[in-house]
Amino acid sequence: MKTLALLPAGVNEAFDLVERFDETLLHGFARLGDEHRARLEPLAGVFAGSPLGPVVAEAFAAVGRNEFVARYFLALASARVALLGAAHDALVAQAHEALGRPSPTGEEPPPLPMGRSATALASVQQWLTELAIAGFKHLEETTVAPFAATLENLQADPELTGLASLLTGFSNELLRSMPASRQPELPGFRWGDLWSASMVRTQQLPGASTFREAEGVFTPLGLDLQSHDNFACALLYGVLDDGEARTVRIPFAGYKVDVIAGAGVWDLFEPYSEPILAALEAHKTLRIAKAELRANGDLILRSPPKAGSRADPFAAADRLSPLPCPSPMLRHPVHIAEAVRLPSDHGLPLAMERLPGGTELTESVIHESPELLGLLRVDRGGWRVQPLCVRVQKDFLMSGEGLAGVRRKFKHRPLEVLKERSSRLLRRKA
Repeated sequence: MKTLALLPAGVNEAFDLVERFDETLLHGFARLGDEHRARLEPLAGVFAGSPLGPVVAEAFAAVGRNEFVARYFLALASARVALLGAAHDALVAQAHEALGRPSPTGEEPPPLPMGRSATALASVQQWLTELAIAGFKHLEETTVAPFAATLENLQADPELTGLASLLTGFSNELLRSMPASRQPELPGFRWGDLWSASMVRTQQLPGASTFREAEGVFTPLGLDLQSHDNFACALLYGVLDDGEARTVRIPFAGYKVDVIAGAGVWDLFEPYSEPILAALEAHKTLRIAKAELRANGDLILRSPPKAGSRADPFAAADRLSPLPCPSPMLRHPVHIAEAVRLPSDHGLPLAMERLPGGTELTESVIHESPELLGLLRVDRGGWRVQPLCVRVQKDFLMSGEGLAGVRRKFKHRPLEVLKERSSRLLRRKA
């Protein structure tokens, strides 16, 4: 993987421009001085001659005159998203060239009309505008907390689940950091990501991805679990053979409270959790029926899968394929996840911080393994590998295979306890 030792030309420059913008978000547009304006000028210039050029130039000129209108901040957020989208495309092209894979195409579904969501989305824009004007470093609880009412409306709208989950995590993280002025260091890049991603998603609702019915044999490659206190998202990567083998991911997501954590998160995903975690534990394939294979590579289950024969993820990895290209709004280096099979001497650093707590894949196990399956990831420092599965003697060890055993040891499941307590409260009120 020597060809991944350096990032493509222009990627570090894009990161630098984004960092300059994030410094302004931290400082606050209401507090812009000549130094901040000078550092932002190259960001405006880089879009000259592009379709975004005129609106970005207009936005920079307006905020320079202290004209703080939501549409100007929407233009600035779009510029930040576009920069990181370009970096994403360059990085994906580099990875595919290194792996000898064709560059995938993607289908962009038409956006949905805002309709009844327009008012809520306008409220989101206004709140995000207020954050940018004040600056993250100067936020107080009185600026963040009033957004709770709008957030509740977003969470109740199924069309806005993606945006609502994003804003739930963002607003809660901001509240935990209040007052921001007392924090020794703030995560400027991550908050810039959350701010800009939320802002551009208020412009239009993502369209529904096309799909076709799929059934066949799914060989798991490993589990990726990401969550915050109020939302959890699990992605099971694998190879689906339905007459043609391809890499897919089975997604699970749901709202939660902070006491639901670790293996308890899987109570949110029933009735699928039990058969899937049992198959991971027993190193079995899964027989999929009547599922939806979407154009973005997601395999949506409509009925619980059944355990199949003995799984061989390393044999299945010979048929790995690139996932379809995501929509422009989702193209960000942090979302790159290219499934790969690598020898132990691949030379790339391991992204151990991406592994869930209590994982079976420790660094010592990984380093002793002759080969691994993982996801190519990237950050400001360069390419890294998130392990999913490693060869162990004549067998393998996979991320997520120990969850079934942990769940069996539960004396009380947090979700069941919460349901029982809620039921008691309702009975008392009745």
